[in-house]
Amino acid sequence: MFYKLTFDMDSIDEGIKNGTNTIYAEADNLDEIEYEGVKKGFFHNVILSPRTIRDWPEVIFYYSSKASDLESDYLLNIRSWPIVHARVREEFHRRGIRGVQYPAVKLVDVVTRRVNNDYVLLYVENFIDAFDLERSEYFYDEEYDFYTFLPGKTYLNEDVCSGYDIFRCSKSVAAVYVSGKIKEIVEENRWTGFHFYEQQ
Repeated sequence: MFYKLTFDMDSIDEGIKNGTNTIYAEADNLDEIEYEGVKKGFFHNVILSPRTIRDWPEVIFYYSSKASDLESDYLLNIRSWPIVHARVREEFHRRGIRGVQYPAVKLVDVVTRRVNNDYVLLYVENFIDAFDLERSEYFYDEEYDFYTFLPGKTYLNEDVCSGYDIFRCSKSVAAVYVSGKIKEIVEENRWTGFHFYEQQ
């Protein structure tokens, strides 16, 4: 079984109601970054193409401790980047999760200027031809070589995906998909901020 990985948006209202809302990284320096092969102002898209991360720049996300200073394991952020706590990286290493790089992300409190170095980007290296095109419903724009898959009518090819614990689909790169193994690791550790949508 495979799952689409996202931030647990349902936890936001509940957290505010209970006074347990976690940090929201509401701003960043990504538009200012100049990086090889990436046009200035488009660095936020660097996670959507396969590459080996070298000479990673100083990536900073900003939050206000007046709103919350409580850390989550999956960081809610304005770019919807998959940013996770260092303990997630350590456990993934320990459990043999491959196909991921973990470039550093600084989290800066705009109130105190304190720098939190506990977070990393979950940069997925595996871009695979994961969809079962015979079963899925989609539109294809030949001119731009662009696929649009219909929600609820998109199927993964189990044979292709079975060799991976984490991946993006090469025909539609926005989502991160994970195996049941990763879901189990998250649930065993009771990590916060993770949400899994079961994928057909």
